[in-house]
Amino acid sequence: MRILHVAPGISRRLGGPTSLLRGLVPVQRERGHTVTVVATDLGAETDADREVEGARVVAVPLVGPGRVGYGRGMRRVIRDEVQRADVVHIHGVYGLLLIVAMREARRAGVPYLVAPHGVWTPHHSPNNPALNAAWDTLLLRPQMKGAHRVVADSERDAGFLREKGFERVTSMALGVDPALQAIGTPWKDRTGVLFLSRVARKKRVDLAIEAYARSGLAEQGHDLVVAGPIEESLPYDPREMVERLGIAGHVDFLGAVEERERRDLLRRMRVFILASDDESFGIAVAEAASAGMAVVASDRVVAMLEAEHDGVASTFPQDPDVLAEALTAAAGDDAEPAAVALRDYARERWTWEHAAKQIEEMVAEPRTASA
Repeated sequence: MRILHVAPGISRRLGGPTSLLRGLVPVQRERGHTVTVVATDLGAETDADREVEGARVVAVPLVGPGRVGYGRGMRRVIRDEVQRADVVHIHGVYGLLLIVAMREARRAGVPYLVAPHGVWTPHHSPNNPALNAAWDTLLLRPQMKGAHRVVADSERDAGFLREKGFERVTSMALGVDPALQAIGTPWKDRTGVLFLSRVARKKRVDLAIEAYARSGLAEQGHDLVVAGPIEESLPYDPREMVERLGIAGHVDFLGAVEERERRDLLRRMRVFILASDDESFGIAVAEAASAGMAVVASDRVVAMLEAEHDGVASTFPQDPDVLAEALTAAAGDDAEPAAVALRDYARERWTWEHAAKQIEEMVAEPRTASA
């Protein structure tokens, strides 16, 4: 099968769909598919930001603001690549590149899957609601009607999509780096608290820092590592925050990290924290769980909500005192059995092999079938 993925960008700094593509595409290639990725060069700074293992990548030069998603020559590129594809998988719904991909696939009669990636969950807050509403009505809805499937990141996300009136909604299990399943670090050799994600407003690193400061873990030898680029739009300075709280000597800001360093952090650290406002799935926590870390997550991180529903995890309200207590418990020497149970659950459930098979099944199903 010839698979075409279309995304706003593939820079590692963008997170979200870029992490999905880097996990899913190599597996699709191993399963015998030919894969192409079309994206703008949004956020691309290095060669690695323009490459996806297992795929031919066509980078369209971005013109204007990134949120508009307009690329020079994008219509011709999309039209040509759609003609060569058996299925088009579109990641996101806001961006002209994505609208053009839907339109060209519909015109060519090529089945296309649209993955909104959580933009219509209750806790998602658009920067300009009026503009988003106009976009939905004028540009998006007409193209979404032709989608072969609307792909949700979880069953919870699928419910919200159906409430919005979308039909043919199917959930797809997301996966993690397979190399993480080989990690077997003994609990006694793990130490520290890790925040590993873009330091964006919704990720709530401020809550993570506040909870860590109140947990007393600094005095117990568990330092906090914040790994990920700090976005310029962040309304506070997390470095100033740790100074004010008197924990600067126990907090390390690493900035963006590459895959090898990322895996090393997940291999040696004990507790992962993500107090996010909104995660339609949360690949970062799934990776941490698969690597054998304990996870402290807010009750807005869907991957952990699913694990909680299945009895292998707990989520917590966005209260620094509650999160502090959870951190202390998760870092305890007696917390190993809970971390092992979550690890085994993650390694069985969250795999890219499973996701690749689900996509093949979606394409094989008639468009008229109910999902």
